[in-house]
Formats: sequence, structure tokens, C-alpha cells
Amino acid sequence: MSKFENRVIAVLCVFYAVGLLIQLYYPQPQLFKMLTPVNILAGFTLALFFRKKIDFPFLSALLAVSICGFFLEYAGIHTGIIFGKYSYGKTLGPGWQGVPYLIGVNWACLIFYSVSALSGHLKNPWIISVVCGLMMVGYDYVLEPVAVYFNMWHWFGQPIPLQNYIAWFAASVLFCRLYLSISKPEKNKVAATLFLLQALFFLLIRLLVL
Repeated sequence: MSKFENRVIAVLCVFYAVGLLIQLYYPQPQLFKMLTPVNILAGFTLALFFRKKIDFPFLSALLAVSICGFFLEYAGIHTGIIFGKYSYGKTLGPGWQGVPYLIGVNWACLIFYSVSALSGHLKNPWIISVVCGLMMVGYDYVLEPVAVYFNMWHWFGQPIPLQNYIAWFAASVLFCRLYLSISKPEKNKVAATLFLLQALFFLLIRLLVL
């Protein structure tokens, strides 16, 4: 499995590199918007394939984070007091009362990816959760302008409020702790690579395209 896993990681690196080159030299924002849900779900499926133990606690943890993430975003856009005042575009697909269904799945993906990256390096669940929170804030920081550019969501007023990052950190710590209270962490190189590649992709788009 290790050789196959490494080959898959190599293919993922090529895939994201090609995507970046297309955005740099032959910009296709509409195509990117169309493929975003597919990319999120395909990456999630691939990471699950390399999870050694897919049991009820693990699936329950993903479901719990997904539901909590969705309703946090619901409260966020309908009150404006959690992340700031924002609303979703059409890129993330259909949803309910202005919140894409996929956003809950994306929360579960990112928590799963970050925990997989930290597994084997840290043991204390609270330390893992705090480091996960820092990773997620860094991810969100590079993502935000790119998300606006690709109509994932947009803010009412600029710059992006500081409270967004504070809320992202707090939510990520709590969601990670919730995940770890239900399911044991497991090292997953594909999941960890997906987190890194996505963050790097958004960073380079931010630096070289926007």
C-alpha cells in the first residue's frame, strides 16, 4: 500500500500543479467554480480510501463535525456575529437557506485532513486540537481572497474582519476536540498531503493571480 500511496500522492501533486499552471497562464475561473465541489468530494473520497479503519466511531465523528459545521455557518450568515457579515455564492453548490450543504462536508474534510497530518506526532488531544486550530487559521488566511475571487462567498465590507479568524480558530479547536472524543486519530499521508496541497494552491493563487 505504501508504494501505491506514494504514487497517488505524486499524481495529486501533478494534478494541483497543472491546475495552478492553468490558472496562471490560461485562467478559467468559471471552470474552477464548476469543478470545486467535485474536487472537494473526490479528494475526500480518496483520503477515505487510504484510511485503514473506517468504523462507526470514525463515521460518527465526521458526521458530527459536518452537522456542527453546517449549522455554525448557518448561524454565521444569519446573524453576522460569529465570523462577520458574509454570504455564500453559487460555487459550492446547492444548499439550505443560503448555506451550501457542501460547507459542512468541507469542515469535516479539513478536520480529518489536519488530524491525519498530526497523528503520530502529537498525542494529547487538546494539544492536537490547538495545533489543528492554528493550521486551520493559516489555511483560511490564504483561502479567503481566493474564495471571494471564485465566488465561494463574499464579505459585506472589507477588509475581512479579524473576528473571522478568531472564530475559525475557536471552531476548529472545538471541532477537532469533538472529532477526537469520538474517533481515534490515524496517520494518513494522502489526507495530510491534500491539506498541504490545497493550502499551497490557494497561497500561490493569492500571490501570483490576485
